[in-house]
Amino acid sequence: MAGKGIKRSSNSSSLLLQCEWGPCSYVSSKMEDFCAHVSDHLRVQQLSNGQEHVDCEDEYCCLWQGCGFFSLDSPEELARHLYFHCYHTRLKQVGLQALQSQQDLIPCQLDTQSRNMIPELQDNFVCMWEQCERVFDNAEWYYRHVDAHGLSAEYEVASKENRVLVCGWKDCDCTCKSRCKLREHLRSHTQEKVVSCPNCGGMFSNNTKFYDHLRRQTSLDQHRFQCTHCSKRFATERLLRDHMRNHVNHYKCPLCDMTCPLPSTLRTHIRFRHSDERPFKCDHCDYSCKNLVDLRKHLDTHSKLPAYCCEYEDCSFTARSLCSVKAHYRKVHEGDSAPRYKCHVCEKCFTRGNNLTVHLRKKHQFKWPSGHPRFRYKEHDDGFLRLQMVRYESVELTEQLMKEREKQEATLDEVSACLVLSQEGSTGLESADFGRTGIEKDY
Repeated sequence: MAGKGIKRSSNSSSLLLQCEWGPCSYVSSKMEDFCAHVSDHLRVQQLSNGQEHVDCEDEYCCLWQGCGFFSLDSPEELARHLYFHCYHTRLKQVGLQALQSQQDLIPCQLDTQSRNMIPELQDNFVCMWEQCERVFDNAEWYYRHVDAHGLSAEYEVASKENRVLVCGWKDCDCTCKSRCKLREHLRSHTQEKVVSCPNCGGMFSNNTKFYDHLRRQTSLDQHRFQCTHCSKRFATERLLRDHMRNHVNHYKCPLCDMTCPLPSTLRTHIRFRHSDERPFKCDHCDYSCKNLVDLRKHLDTHSKLPAYCCEYEDCSFTARSLCSVKAHYRKVHEGDSAPRYKCHVCEKCFTRGNNLTVHLRKKHQFKWPSGHPRFRYKEHDDGFLRLQMVRYESVELTEQLMKEREKQEATLDEVSACLVLSQEGSTGLESADFGRTGIEKDY
């Protein structure tokens, strides 16, 4: 089962899967051999824990180039993480082949620093197909296993002239007319990606989204389609449509009034706004944070040498953070020191968005949007950024929120009615009692 299933690439035999564990340069064209080789690194590291020649201070750390992951819990978590590097390596090779087949596309121009950064994997991969529930620590074998369910699913009669394939995933009643559609649908359950950018490492669910990732990086003069909400420009009309969907919120936070466009956005919001858990800790000080990216940025502050240099010719400016270098470049070399933020109330201008935020809160007594962490600003035709005062929510979410408000109002009405009835009943009893006793009433 492990080595069988969907053919992942038309040129899968020509894939060059290179190991990047430390100084290792092993190369294989077969995924089975590649995973077996990487598992040897894992086994050697586990046997070497506690010995002086181990290259990593943490007991369960990944030595894959440019990764920096370490497990706080168990060797199983490290194994799951390392096998995902194998899967990610294959996807980057698929992406390289896809890029080479599109002569009109320019390669990714983003920073290669994130090339080997992979998602945080909380648990093992569990197949939820009915009566299966097999568990995997290797993403590649898990996705192949689930795909095999799609390949072997049997047609069921939906009507006299209609046969369908039924998804057997737990709590799913989806039906598909073709095996290809069913296999594609199963990826929505497993979150499987099929291609990755060979330069920045970004993963995508299909080639179209990968190509969009590259087209977004074309020069701005080729971006002819503009969003009416945030004024961003895009190379194609379809990219604009996809972008505008991100302005429509479909999901509401159960803990506040924040609404989000995607489930992933909502999860991130809950983790950063409503959770105090900070599992990523600095080895050099008491600093802790909620994700690996923030920890890496913080670790740069402990370095004595500057991590980033200005690329402008004959400029010697250096800094320990990329944002500082970018700010320096805009201010010194692009002349971007003119105020770009303008108050929509009194027309006062500011060079930084946070200065306008302070102004709006103190001068005009504006409050944070309910459930939202900050103000947002939109660029207008005159080039100034002003406060964005519109939030789009889907029809379904709006109806849900209205129903919730109606229920809350109905509950408040019932409580008020109960209080009135209680007061009226109490007054009646007191009157009756006083009427019977006479003495108590006079007293």
